[in-house]
Amino acid sequence: MAPTDHSPKPAGQATKHPALAMLRGALIAALVVGVNATAVSTVAAGAAGLWGALLGLLMVIVFSGAGLIALHLSRKTSPTMQLAVAMASYTGRIAIFGGLLAVALSSDSLARHVNLTVLGLVALVVVMGWMAGEIWAWSRLRVPIYDLDKEVTA
Repeated sequence: MAPTDHSPKPAGQATKHPALAMLRGALIAALVVGVNATAVSTVAAGAAGLWGALLGLLMVIVFSGAGLIALHLSRKTSPTMQLAVAMASYTGRIAIFGGLLAVALSSDSLARHVNLTVLGLVALVVVMGWMAGEIWAWSRLRVPIYDLDKEVTA
């Protein structure tokens, strides 16, 4: 079947930027889940619930998105370097998250304006949505299992 104008890519063509495709799928899912969770949180906990939900949504998008962007930026390096970038990105994000969490838990001003329980619950729900969107996007990528650019010598 020949490709048409409305088909996204011809059959057999590999996805050029898989990390960006996964980022797009994950971001859409996270926003859908996050907006709904924010609406429920606002009704249940008022303005403090709204701020907690928005902060939880923002944290997940920034921290999870940073990992996929790091992988995208390292896409032309060796697989060993990509693994190192992924591990360094993960370790760095966890360290930054731990520091921000320590600051948040010791801040009286934040506790007055933000419902920290809602923040945690919304962050968990949005992470699950993010992961579902990322898995869904990955399952639709066209990643060759062999190198199409190499000449066969047999």
